[in-house]
Amino acid sequence: MSQLILYIASSLDGYIARTSGEVDRLFTDQDYGYTEFFASIDRLLMGRITYEQLLTFGYYP
Repeated sequence: MSQLILYIASSLDGYIARTSGEVDRLFTDQDYGYTEFFASIDRLLMGRITYEQLLTFGYYP
C-alpha cells in the first residue's frame, strides 16, 4: 500500500506564500532535506497553482 506524505514549506503562522503570491522566502542556501525527500519518492502530487508557479521558474528542481 502506498503512503501519502505531505511535505510543505510553510511559515510558523501556516502560510506558504506572501499575500502577493511571492514565494521568494523559500529560496535560500539551505536545502532543509528536500533533495533527500525528493530522491525517496516515486510519485508527486501537486496542485495546479503550484505547478503553474514551478513553470515560471524556467527549470524543474
